[in-house]
Amino acid sequence: MRGSTAALMAAALLMLLVSPALLMFLLSPAASGTYYEQETRQMFAKWKAKYKKTYKYAGEEECRYALFKDARRRVARANATGVTSSGLKGLSALASEEIPVGYGDGPRWGEESFEEETRRVFVGWKAKYGKAYRDVGEERCRYYLFKANRRVVVELNAAAAGETAYGLNQFGDLTNEEARETCDGRRGREIME
Repeated sequence: MRGSTAALMAAALLMLLVSPALLMFLLSPAASGTYYEQETRQMFAKWKAKYKKTYKYAGEEECRYALFKDARRRVARANATGVTSSGLKGLSALASEEIPVGYGDGPRWGEESFEEETRRVFVGWKAKYGKAYRDVGEERCRYYLFKANRRVVVELNAAAAGETAYGLNQFGDLTNEEARETCDGRRGREIME
């Protein structure tokens, strides 16, 4: 065992001496991000096959992938803290607004008016931020994300009782993961300024 470990270490050292660029690549955040992205894409493909998911529109598939990636990150965080041992299930590419509240509960109180108002707000919000989607599938998926984010804003404002006013900015149709990625690095600093 000791000989094989030494041989592996020698091979790794030789690789590093031959290619210091390889070391920089392996240690760079971009490399780990690229690997994570590739791994998540592969997991998404397997998940779609397992749950027989197909998407008619390319834009919708990308939005569903974003939801899946966000779910993967949430599950990993929860598992790391020992909160749960959950995994990625058949609902992993759905926005929270697409998942029924409960069996037999019926619709939420005031849901019809919330839906109507959210549709109106979404139209104005898209115009304000110049949002355009590749296809109707992506627009529907992004609408559900927007609706979920709007529900959080409405609940926060109700809890703040007038002390603070929250609103939806240009990230209103993104998952938490997408918003984090958008705000990372230099681009994030430009947006914040």
